[in-house]
Amino acid sequence: MGGCLPLLLQFPILIAMFRFFPASIELRQQPFLWASDLSSYDAILEWNTNIPIISSLYGNHVSLFALLMAISMFVQQKMTSSQNPSNSMPGMKIMMWMMPILMLLWFNKYSSGLSYYYLLANLFSILQTWIIQRFVVKEDKLLAQMEANKNKPKKKSKWMQRLEEASKRQQEELRKQQKRK
Repeated sequence: MGGCLPLLLQFPILIAMFRFFPASIELRQQPFLWASDLSSYDAILEWNTNIPIISSLYGNHVSLFALLMAISMFVQQKMTSSQNPSNSMPGMKIMMWMMPILMLLWFNKYSSGLSYYYLLANLFSILQTWIIQRFVVKEDKLLAQMEANKNKPKKKSKWMQRLEEASKRQQEELRKQQKRK
């Protein structure tokens, strides 16, 4: 539920945003930074040649907001994966490369306002992760605490203590019965 529920709550908002940005009259012909129209893609490089696979998947232009969004997505995933180095899931390394590429291919044709929104969301997540890593979680102290806890004897619960005592009594009774025979 921790992975799916937040996505299900966000999904109607995301669908509304995908419909709002291209259709919004307020964003039409509104310039922002290098984008001349926030309801359309922001092409910083265009070509007229039809390249068979690239033109059908990517288009005949490069959208700078989509490119920056993909780069920020890669940086964000790199920062969060450095927190949890796991060799048990090798597919995650592939996803770390493929997701930004797929998002770049997908968002290159969408409105620059939507790409800008995702760019800001990624930059906010990067800043939040950096602050947490830098100021909140002290890895050296955390690792030292984990090592100290590893060396401490584990405290047994009352249930486990009673179970062990019952097992010892049962073994003693078995030994007494074997001695009698």
